[in-house]
Amino acid sequence: MSIRKKWVAMLASVFALCLVLAGCAGGGDAAKNYVGDWKLVGMEENGEATSADDIKLMEDMGLSVTMSVKEDKTFSMNVMGEEMSGTWEAKSASEATFTIEGQSVPAKLDNGVLTLESDGTKMQFEKGTVAASSGGAGSSGAAATSGGATTGGTETPTSTDNGTTVVDGGEEAVVPIGLTIADDDICTIEIVDKKADWAGDPGYTLKITNKSDKSVTAIAQYGTFSVDGKMVDPGLVETIQPGKYAECFMWFSDNDVASLDQLVNVEGVIEVYDDDTYDTLGEYPFAF
Repeated sequence: MSIRKKWVAMLASVFALCLVLAGCAGGGDAAKNYVGDWKLVGMEENGEATSADDIKLMEDMGLSVTMSVKEDKTFSMNVMGEEMSGTWEAKSASEATFTIEGQSVPAKLDNGVLTLESDGTKMQFEKGTVAASSGGAGSSGAAATSGGATTGGTETPTSTDNGTTVVDGGEEAVVPIGLTIADDDICTIEIVDKKADWAGDPGYTLKITNKSDKSVTAIAQYGTFSVDGKMVDPGLVETIQPGKYAECFMWFSDNDVASLDQLVNVEGVIEVYDDDTYDTLGEYPFAF
């Protein structure tokens, strides 16, 4: 499995795990074992482990996963710039529970390694912080930018006569679109372009403007997307503050969509929900 595929599996699982984390309250001296800053050092998905080298390379590119556990029984998790928070309880010096959105995940502390496990996904943290990196992941935490073919790679984009951009080797990277698919009191969603990112995964650059007075998050609604009749689940998680906009990349694994040319007849739903209440504010059909 390629490094990118391991990241894809790992990050998708991280987001899924964060949405089902859980915990309660807690106390005692045992709590001191958990308080502090933690960084991801290990990941296992259905028995397949992500290597330490892959995680280090991910950190070097700004794709880090960290957790801050506080004495007041709250904690926050940062997944490549996406922040979420909840509560926690120390049950003993070696067992705790973490809670987000009313659901819980048990945690075990052994030899300085804090392990959270749910539904076949295991995340391991050690105390420490991720060193600052000059490499970035883009506004959404995905390795893509709104106007270029690569970020963090060495390929050089060049222009063609038909308005597309190609990278060295002739692979088509950007097809301008400029189509607005949603415009209401909640948000505006525009398909900026269609392209392959630095890792060769095809997808769409989206410009999402938050027109509400709430902090919102836009996601590709699970189980709604298909490409040329085949059901697939693209990657999209983007938080936008009131009155702001974000340009983000909704990508499809090349395990599902082998090339940019095969990204056709795409249908699905982009869901926008309230960050505070998790209530759905809008569901917007994506068809292109």
